[in-house]
Amino acid sequence: MKHAVHTVFKDAVEAVMPVSNVSQFRDKGVLTPEEFVSAGDLLVAKCPSWSWQAGEAAKAKDYLPKDKQYLVTRNVPCYRRVDALSSSVKETQMTDAEDSEWTETVAVAGAGG
Repeated sequence: MKHAVHTVFKDAVEAVMPVSNVSQFRDKGVLTPEEFVSAGDLLVAKCPSWSWQAGEAAKAKDYLPKDKQYLVTRNVPCYRRVDALSSSVKETQMTDAEDSEWTETVAVAGAGG
């Protein structure tokens, strides 16, 4: 429900308020479309996990290039997910009878044999 209300409000504001071509970043933290594209181009050039996307044509904003409607990032490690996975995996060490060397094995918790 909140999302639907926000979408209606955002669409109404965008219909009434013109897109600013005057930089207000220092005063209000708002980027012009040109600043957004420039910052996005720099981000994509410096960080290969980021890329521009065109998105759905019906939702495209005419003040942005058709192929630069929004930015996405992919293949970024999520340390919270790694920690969760680590806690669900049980690591054990056992002695190999033939070699008398330590061998490390990994067993998934709950996996019985």
